[in-house]
Amino acid sequence: MEFKLNIEPKSIQSGLRFSGKGGRPRVFRDSASKAYVRELIFASKRYAKEQIEGPLRCDVTFVLRRPQRLKASGRQPAPVRPDRDNLLKPLQDALTQAMFWVDDSQIVAGETFKVYAGKTEKPCIEVKITKL
Repeated sequence: MEFKLNIEPKSIQSGLRFSGKGGRPRVFRDSASKAYVRELIFASKRYAKEQIEGPLRCDVTFVLRRPQRLKASGRQPAPVRPDRDNLLKPLQDALTQAMFWVDDSQIVAGETFKVYAGKTEKPCIEVKITKL
C-alpha cells in the first residue's frame, strides 16, 4: 500500500511538555502538536482499508520545504533538523490511530528519508506499507 499525504512534515519533539505533579513525572503534548497528529490521522484515514496484522515494513519519505539557496531542480537530501526519528514518531502514532495496524510495534523494518522538495513540489509525506 502506497499513499501520499499533502501535509508539511513537522517534528513534535518541541511540543512535548513535562510535569511533576503528585511526585510522578508526566509527559504530554501541547495543543499545536495534538492538532498536527489529528491532521495526519484525518488525511490518512481514507487510505486505511482494514487493520493489518503481523509484521510490517514501513518506508517513509519526508519531503521538506525547499530552501531558496538550492540550485538543483530535483529533490536533494536534507541533512538538517528536525531529526528523522522526531518526524517518524507522530506519523506512526497517527497511522495507529487511523487503524492501519493494531500497534506500531508491528513495524519491524523500513527506511526513512528526509529530502528537500524539488523546484515544483510542495512539502508532503510519502508512505509505503508492506506486509512481511
